[in-house]
Amino acid sequence: MTTDPNTAHPSGTPDAAAPLRYHITRTVFFALPIIVSRMALLVMFTVDTIMTGWSGGNELAYLGLGVALQLTLMMIGIGALQATAVLIAQAVGAGRPQDAGKVLRAGLAHGLLFGVAIIVWALLGERFYTALGQAPELARGAAEVSFAFACGMPGILAFAALSLFLEATGRPKASMMVMLVANVVNVGFNGIVVLGWGGLMDPAGAEGAVAVSSGLRTLAALALGGYVVLIAMRGDVHDILAPPRRWFSEMLRLGGQTGRSICRLGLPIGIAQGVESAAFATLVFFAGLLGPDPLAAYQIATALMSLVFMMAIGMAGATSIRVGRAIGRRNAGNVVRAGWSGMGVGALFTVPASILFCTAPDAVAGLFTERVEVLTYAVDAVWFIGWILAADAVMAISMGALRGAADVWIPTGLQVAAFWLAGVPTAWVLALHTGMGPIGLLAGTGIGILVSIILMLRRWIQVTGAFGRALPAAA
Repeated sequence: MTTDPNTAHPSGTPDAAAPLRYHITRTVFFALPIIVSRMALLVMFTVDTIMTGWSGGNELAYLGLGVALQLTLMMIGIGALQATAVLIAQAVGAGRPQDAGKVLRAGLAHGLLFGVAIIVWALLGERFYTALGQAPELARGAAEVSFAFACGMPGILAFAALSLFLEATGRPKASMMVMLVANVVNVGFNGIVVLGWGGLMDPAGAEGAVAVSSGLRTLAALALGGYVVLIAMRGDVHDILAPPRRWFSEMLRLGGQTGRSICRLGLPIGIAQGVESAAFATLVFFAGLLGPDPLAAYQIATALMSLVFMMAIGMAGATSIRVGRAIGRRNAGNVVRAGWSGMGVGALFTVPASILFCTAPDAVAGLFTERVEVLTYAVDAVWFIGWILAADAVMAISMGALRGAADVWIPTGLQVAAFWLAGVPTAWVLALHTGMGPIGLLAGTGIGILVSIILMLRRWIQVTGAFGRALPAAA
C-alpha cells in the first residue's frame, strides 16, 4: 500500500495517527521549499529596500509609503488564493486528483482579475496619499512607486496560484527554484536601474527598483506556467491539458461552481491575512505623520519583519495542506498533530533572526542606510522586532492550520478584533501621543499579535476537539 508522505503513518495504515516525531520531520521536509519560495517574494522587496536606501534622499520614504497598501493587497490576494491549496489538498487526500485542474483555472482567473483591478486603482495613487494627509512630495513619490508595484500584481498572483497548485500536488521545489533565479537576476538589474551601475542609465531610485521586481515576478509566473504544462505532458492526472476552449470558458466564468467554492473559502482567508497587513499599512501612514526619517526607520523594521513573516506564511501553507489532507483521509489524530507540529517548528525557525536582530541591531539597520538621522530610530526598531518574531509566526501558522480545517470566518473575526480593537489603537496612542515614535508603532503591533495568538490557539483547540468527536479516533 502506498502512503501519503504528508499525512499518513509510515506503516501505510490510513486511520493510524503518525507519531509527533514523524509529523515534525514531514512538516520540515514539506515546508522548506515553500518557505524559501514565499520568502523569495519578499527578498526581492528587501533588496529593493536596501538598494533604495543606498540611493539616498527621500527614496526610502517613497518606497515605504508607496508599497504599504500594495503589500496589503498582495497579501489579501495570496491569502484568498490559499483556498486553492486547501481544495486541491482535500481532493488529493480524498482520491480525486483530477479536480485540481478546475481549481487551478479558477484560481488563475480570480488572481488575474484582482491584479488588473489593483492597476486601475493605482492610477489614483497621488490623490489617495494626499487625501490621507501626506506631504505633496511624499504623495507624488509614493504614487509612482505604488503604480510600478501594481503593474506586477497580475504576475505575482498568477505565480501564487501556480505555486499553490504545485505545492498541494507534492511539487513544492519548482516555485522555489524559479524565485531563487529571479532574486539573483534582481540584484544585478537593481544595481543598474536603481544605482546606475556601469553608467548605462541614470539612477531611477525607488520607482526603478519596484519596476524591476514587478517585471521579474511576471516572468517568474510565465516560467512556472511552462513547468506546469511540461509535467502535465508526462501524465495529466490533474486535468491540466484541457482543450483551450474549456480553459477560456472556465476562466471567463471565474471557475463557475469551483470558483464560488474558492470565494466562499478564500474570501475570509484573504480578509484575515489582509487584516494584519492592513494594520501594518495603517501604521506606515502613522509613521509618515512622524516625518521622513521615522518613516524610513519604520520601513526598515517592517521590511525585516515581513521577510521573516513570509517564512511563517510558507509554514502556514504547508501546515494548511497537511491538515487538509488529513481531513481528506478523515484522520483526527493526524489533523491535530499536523497543526501543532507546524506551529512549533515555525516558532523555532524564527530564533536565528530573533537573535541577530536583538544582538546586532545596529549592523542590521546599517545594511539599509548610513543616514544617522534614520539610524537613530532604526536601531531600536530592529531590536524590538527581534522579540516578537516567534509570536508573529505562531499566529500565522495557527491561522494556516485552521484554514486546512476549513474554519475561516470565525478566525477572521478574531483577527479583526485583535488588530483593530487592540493593536492599531495602542499604536496610535503610543506613537503619536506619548512620543515613542516607531517603537510605539511596533509595540502596538506586538499587542495585536499577542491578543490574536490567544484567540487563535483557543479556537484551534475547540476545532480539533470537535474533529476528535466526529472523525475516527487516533490509534
